[in-house]
Amino acid sequence: MTLNTVAVVGAGTMGSSIALAVAMSDLPVVLKDVDSKAVDNGIKRIEKMIASQVRKGLSESDAEKRRALITTTTDVKDIADASFVIEVVPEQLHIKEAVLSELDRVLKPGVIIATNTSSLPISQLARFTKRPDKVVGLHFFNPAHLMKLVEVIPGLDTDEVTVEAAMDFARKLGKMPVRVEECASFLVNRLLGRYMNESLFCLEEGLGNVEQIDQAVCDYVMPVGPFTLRDMNGCDIGLAVARFNFQEYGPRYAVPGVLESMVANNWLGQKTGRGFYTYDAETKKKSGINPELPSVVKGNASVNGSLNPERLFLPMINEAFLALQEKICRAEDLDPALKAGLGMRKGPLELAGDMGLDNCLTQMESLFEKYGERFRPAPLLKRYVFAGHTKVI
Repeated sequence: MTLNTVAVVGAGTMGSSIALAVAMSDLPVVLKDVDSKAVDNGIKRIEKMIASQVRKGLSESDAEKRRALITTTTDVKDIADASFVIEVVPEQLHIKEAVLSELDRVLKPGVIIATNTSSLPISQLARFTKRPDKVVGLHFFNPAHLMKLVEVIPGLDTDEVTVEAAMDFARKLGKMPVRVEECASFLVNRLLGRYMNESLFCLEEGLGNVEQIDQAVCDYVMPVGPFTLRDMNGCDIGLAVARFNFQEYGPRYAVPGVLESMVANNWLGQKTGRGFYTYDAETKKKSGINPELPSVVKGNASVNGSLNPERLFLPMINEAFLALQEKICRAEDLDPALKAGLGMRKGPLELAGDMGLDNCLTQMESLFEKYGERFRPAPLLKRYVFAGHTKVI
């Protein structure tokens, strides 16, 4: 595939970051949005990102080169000759439908339309065009100009040429593409959801307070704790994702009650100044644990600090085996994807090997007896243990 001009449709936070990622790879990119205000805001975001790069050592000449590669438009006709298009509009089906249908009418036949959706089915989005074989998921992680992982997700009608072209495109951007078969939340966010939910259940049980649990997982394998991450992303977003996963996967993704209560109280995290932590209004830095949190954490009358961090990752490990069982990705891609997407120092399969697959199964069976579906062992994990395997790869 020859890349002349790349078009990024949607100049929000992700679209702006993706446009910069394209420019950083010396490719011309057109950033499009519905009006001049949206485009101008996108350029302001890009300027802030470039300024940050300059402070970290990027030369002014290279910075100017990146700026020069980025042009903007509000007219879809200006991207009619694009050789690769990435749609990054809001995650609302009717908006996606309107944008994808318009792109399909304007673009030349055979041009790939990649969607950066993080949740909507690729197969459904592809139906909004007359080129479903040329529609593919290209899920970047935030911030896209810095994060290496890109999930490449084919829909039912996406052809293999399109998949390979999307993989090649990601490589041209210096990214690590991982092919992920279509499923709700795809791979990384699907597994992340199990761990994030379990952290809330452990909080409700009183196995540790917010700071203790955050610190335990950071000491164990993560770059940032689950409650810090939840506050960064927004508890409202977290609740929407948790409800979506419960709808798609059932009881093992049961929504923790504390998350519902956080949103009901408008304790959404950094953006409201209060979530699991409180934040200084000016600096946005943490100022302590939310003192009103005990009022919504059911059953947390006393904190005993007895958390074993393995407990939080057992659901993620189990979901990893379910994903492999469903052939969502190759086994050799799973840990690298989680490490690149979440910053984990060890992926879930490596953690399982360190713990011992038989030990993982024993713990899950015990927890399943106590808590039910959250810990029902994956059949594939059982097969590995029955066969005497000590690790997956």
